[in-house]
Amino acid sequence: MGMPKRPILAVALSIATVFPPAALAEPVLRIGVGASDGPPIVMLARGNGEAIVGGLYKELGDALARQLGATPEYLVVSRKRVEQTIESGRVDIHCNANPKWFGNASRLGWTRELYPQIERVITLRNEPDITSLDQLAGKRISTVLGFHYQPLEPMWAARRATRLTEARADLMLKAVLMRLADASIHSELEYVAWARANPFEARVLKVHPMVFTRLPTMCAVSPRSAYGVGELNQAIERLERGGQIKAILSRYQWQGG
Repeated sequence: MGMPKRPILAVALSIATVFPPAALAEPVLRIGVGASDGPPIVMLARGNGEAIVGGLYKELGDALARQLGATPEYLVVSRKRVEQTIESGRVDIHCNANPKWFGNASRLGWTRELYPQIERVITLRNEPDITSLDQLAGKRISTVLGFHYQPLEPMWAARRATRLTEARADLMLKAVLMRLADASIHSELEYVAWARANPFEARVLKVHPMVFTRLPTMCAVSPRSAYGVGELNQAIERLERGGQIKAILSRYQWQGG
C-alpha cells in the first residue's frame, strides 16, 4: 500500500510555518536606472552586464524601498529605452527624472520633487561667457542620446545649431576636449564629480555662468506599477520629515543653488 496522503490544507499550513508569507513573496520595488547617468548620481560597474553599485540615486532608491517595506531591485537600461521600460511596466519607477525630459510623460505618473537638478553649458576655457541661448547658435552641441533639451529644440529644428549625441556624459566632455563639439550641456553635480576625478582635463574647460535649466527631479511611475503615486509621495514625505533626503544629498556635496 502507498503512504497515506496528507490533506491539502495540512500541507499548505506546514509550508506556511516553514516559509512564512513574507519570505515567500517579499515585496519588490523595481527601479529603472539610466546607463547614461554618471557619478555621483549613478555609479555603475561596467563589464559584461552593467549594475548599479552606488551613488546618490541608489541611496535614495534604497531609502524609498525601506519606507515602502520592499526590497529594491535595479534595472540598468540605455537612455533610449528608459521611457518604454517604465510605460511597459518592466520597472515600477524611474527617478532622477522630469516630465520635460520624457516624450511619454502624459502616460506616466509623477511623484513630488526629490531635489532640483541644475544644468550648465561647458566649453573650452578660452570661449567668452555664454549668457543667453542665442550665443549657442551655429555651435555643435554635445548631448546625451535620447535625452530631451527643450530650450534648444527650436534652434535644432530651425538648423541654427547642430546636435551631436553621445551615450554617456563623460563622452560628451571628451567630444569638447577633442574639438569635435563646441559645447556640451551637463548636470552641475555630475560635472563637478567628473572634474574632481579628471583635474588635468578639467583645467582646459569652462563652466558658463548661465543656468541652462533648473528643474525638479522626481520619480516617473509606471501605469502598471503596484505602487501608486500617492503611496510613493507619502514615503518621500516621511523621508523628508526624517531628514534622510537632506542627509543623503549632503554626502554628495549637493548645494542646490
